[in-house]
Amino acid sequence: MKTLLVLTLFLVMGLQLTGQTMEGLSEWASEIIESLSEGADDQDLTYLMEDLLRLANHPVNINVATKEELEKIIFLNDLQIENLLYQRYLNGAFHSVYELQAVEGFDRRLIGWLDPLIVFGSAEARAVKFHRRGDLFLRSRFTLETPVGYQDTDESPARFQGDKYHLYSRFQMELAPALEVGLVAENDAGEPMFQKDIPLLDFQSGYLSWKPERFINQVIVGQYQISGGQGLVLHSGMEPRKSTLTTALGNRARSCRPALSANEYSGLSGLLVSMGTKAFTLTPFYSCAHRDGSLAVDENGNTYLTSLGADGYHRTLSELTTRKNTREEVLGLQVIYAWKRFTFEAGHLQYRLQYPLNPSVQPYNLNYFRGRNTHNSWLAAEGSWGNVFLFSEVAFSRSSQPAVSAGLLFSPADAVSMTMAYRRIPADFTAPLGAPFAESSRGNGESGFYTGLQMDLPANLTLSAYLDYFRLQWLQYQIKAPSNGYDFLLHLLHKPDRQWENTFRFRFKEKQVNLASEGPEFPVGPRRQYQLRFQMRFTPAKTWSFTTRCDYHRVTIPGEKIPSGFYLGQEVKYSHPGKGWYVVTRYGVVDAEDYEARIYVYEPDVLYSFSTPAYSGKAQRWILMGKCTVIKNLDVWLRYSWWHYNDRETIGSGYTTVASNVLRELRFQLRKRF
Repeated sequence: MKTLLVLTLFLVMGLQLTGQTMEGLSEWASEIIESLSEGADDQDLTYLMEDLLRLANHPVNINVATKEELEKIIFLNDLQIENLLYQRYLNGAFHSVYELQAVEGFDRRLIGWLDPLIVFGSAEARAVKFHRRGDLFLRSRFTLETPVGYQDTDESPARFQGDKYHLYSRFQMELAPALEVGLVAENDAGEPMFQKDIPLLDFQSGYLSWKPERFINQVIVGQYQISGGQGLVLHSGMEPRKSTLTTALGNRARSCRPALSANEYSGLSGLLVSMGTKAFTLTPFYSCAHRDGSLAVDENGNTYLTSLGADGYHRTLSELTTRKNTREEVLGLQVIYAWKRFTFEAGHLQYRLQYPLNPSVQPYNLNYFRGRNTHNSWLAAEGSWGNVFLFSEVAFSRSSQPAVSAGLLFSPADAVSMTMAYRRIPADFTAPLGAPFAESSRGNGESGFYTGLQMDLPANLTLSAYLDYFRLQWLQYQIKAPSNGYDFLLHLLHKPDRQWENTFRFRFKEKQVNLASEGPEFPVGPRRQYQLRFQMRFTPAKTWSFTTRCDYHRVTIPGEKIPSGFYLGQEVKYSHPGKGWYVVTRYGVVDAEDYEARIYVYEPDVLYSFSTPAYSGKAQRWILMGKCTVIKNLDVWLRYSWWHYNDRETIGSGYTTVASNVLRELRFQLRKRF
């Protein structure tokens, strides 16, 4: 009853709002995100969708846009931006999207992605009349089957303290040309709400952003995102990762902005003030957030943390004891200076916990952050020199040596772009807020060299490839020795016309893992992955789309026999010509007996929600989703998904176990646009 009351309250609030419409963003945004987030099953992708939809709400006037404004388009690399500015300098203003084909490095697919984010106008078109706009999202999802954690038995009550409904609400509104507000609330399935310790939903956050555009550029109170250099010390958004956009490697998230992420175990929330001129920017920031942590008391009666929470779940009594019981404070300053075609950056931050962190000592975590506080500094620079774009960062902590990340992007020939990057992070380097480009999750003790290539070939072919060699100087989780490895990707795109798009992808990755041993020694050996993917998309008309995908995954480990994994799926989508509604369905079969050979598949989902589950076992998967506009500016999504396993009688593990070989899920979402 309380759940229904909350949903009704938000819906009534939304129905009182009126305004403008914005159609057609979900499909292309999901396509871009899929390219940027290959295998990002553990990532919060809300940041990416926020960036794309924020740009779509405020299109860039491409004829007057500065380099900084174009950098906000996350899928453009720095060399493509330089080429666009140079083409505009030579030939003057662009008048249509078709003229972008003359810009070096702009293919048909990239131009299609860019189309919703840009407008063509004169310099006077920069000043646009303000129109109040915003979004209200309400979402719920649940499984039709009930896991054992929700069931009362004669022996014990239900382990989960809440019901099985996941609730999510999100509200954004531009109150004035320089004023914006945002609110987000979430309650995971199994989490209690409307109780003494949790008076509303389990998680609430928000922001208020003011952009006076004078000496003070922006003030943010609440949740925000900020990044420095190449992310060695400071990066509060989605961490950089390898993808099929093989030359987009440099960190492009240095600018600060408000955020509405439901990520409960990271992020910054407090006060940020950005001030200065176009050439010189000074940004002090402060964050104070409560984090999950496991507390203990030593023999002297002092309280300390054995670990910090990493999932944000508060479903069981044991999980509730870790809920928001320690305070995390961050105080920092970022200085950016622009000179000609170069940008220089310096920053410093202090990190402090309410209680000291003192996890149990293991060989792999000897160099992890311990204690109550630490500090970091960084120096960074980037810019273009002729036809070469350079980026670099040097970061400092209490380690004996600084961490380094540097690279360059250049075009050795027409229709060819390459990037090369080097990283070296000492084993004793600690940066609790860092998220650098690295193979390991923390980057400690890692060095590596990355080379990426993108090339236009005859017959409407585009070749993308990368090779990343990495070396880990110290032990890692489940790797009891220093190790090395490499990661190779080859991606071929064939787009002969607007109707056909074919892609082929091959990936080979080798890294060291622990091997089974009956003796006291700890042998390690190579774990090799071979991944093949073929996808064909046919769009005979604007109303129909057919996508066929096939994946193969083979894993070899010395001394183990691992069956290969295979996936085959077919998707069909129909969109009404009036764009008022669409229906998409996908059916797939997977044969991956061993979890090592699992296959990650990006699935169609409701706007602002992302589904990239690991397909394993012998199973069938069916998804049916529809979206319609029931009344003006009110959109409704309904998604039904179905698993049917042929090799097991139960699904899941622990308290999430379902006593069936079938698992069904429903998702429902409302969006009120105004």
